[in-house]
Amino acid sequence: MLNVKNIGLATLILLGSIPAYATSTSETVFGEVISVIERTREIIRETPAIERVCTDKDVPVYSRKGQPKSELGSLIIGGIIGSAIGNKMSDSQGAGAAGSVAGALIGRETAKKANTENQEIIGYNRTQSCENVRTVSQQTIQEVIGYRIKVNVEGKNIDIDSQTKYLPGSMITVTKTVNYALQ
Repeated sequence: MLNVKNIGLATLILLGSIPAYATSTSETVFGEVISVIERTREIIRETPAIERVCTDKDVPVYSRKGQPKSELGSLIIGGIIGSAIGNKMSDSQGAGAAGSVAGALIGRETAKKANTENQEIIGYNRTQSCENVRTVSQQTIQEVIGYRIKVNVEGKNIDIDSQTKYLPGSMITVTKTVNYALQ
């Protein structure tokens, strides 16, 4: 059995599934530019550079206390003593030569150490030391990303975003689009 209530519901479902068609029209109209405002964003520009940086340094001047030890003499004496020790401690061939080399090196190092310890600072020489240093300078700048223009079109003032900068008073073409649809 079909009642009126079910018919009304079926009609609403059927009407709800029918698409509502809309239409739109476009036309080109002229407008006068009233004002132009730059749209900007802040960016940080980094510029690398190489700078020469110089500093003054005080370098100590040394003087010897007493007589300096001769490295050559210590080398020879160490070699002789090392050879004698090598020959006494071992019966094998070449032990004296190995002892001679070891003694010479020890004698030379002992003389160097003694000469270093016998020094005192008597003054300073000022010298300049320079090096290249990489630096980066930063600068905050305003970058233009577009323009907001106010245009008078058919007696209405409208705002339009643009990538082109127009001058106030300029006549420009604007596309006007009108949409029609059922509510």
